[in-house]
Amino acid sequence: MNSVRRWLALLAGLLLASCAGMGVPRSITLGEAELQAQLASRFPLQRSLLDTFELQLSDPRLRLDASTRRLATELTLSGSDRRSGRNLQGRLALDYALRFEPQDGSIRLVQPRIQSLQFDTEQALPARRAEMLQRIGVAWAERLLDDLPLYRVPAERLQRLRSAGFQPGTLQVTPAGLEITIEPVPAAGARAAAP
Repeated sequence: MNSVRRWLALLAGLLLASCAGMGVPRSITLGEAELQAQLASRFPLQRSLLDTFELQLSDPRLRLDASTRRLATELTLSGSDRRSGRNLQGRLALDYALRFEPQDGSIRLVQPRIQSLQFDTEQALPARRAEMLQRIGVAWAERLLDDLPLYRVPAERLQRLRSAGFQPGTLQVTPAGLEITIEPVPAAGARAAAP
């Protein structure tokens, strides 16, 4: 009987906490090291282009850029040209924003902007070929990385939040990491009334 009382008291406490929003943090911060580990787990990425080039992105190095509220990343770009048999190596630098996707609980890269794409100088290419590779590489990388999942909120954590009437909200890059605000789930009536 004692254990039943304890369970009922615990259940009542959980219900009160979820109703009042107690026990639910206002925000969660993912530090740079955790973001780096999550990003690294998504690589390498490899694709074929124009049935001629095999390109691969690997070795991401993430950096927080709180001044622009974006993340910046440098990646190793490796490639091979099937026609010439030549191998290429270089570095790609980009920055991007993030968004939360409620359908699968993921935080995704959006609006990637390529800052630079440089091939190693010892791999001399004809000027026209280098320029073409530069253009193709930038367009390919932006398409490949747009909407790439960076992090997935664990399903059980997401379910606990939703059960308590909350959901992940605004994402903000700060000097401490990625801050995810926790917001109340809008009421169905409030959503319907919105223009």
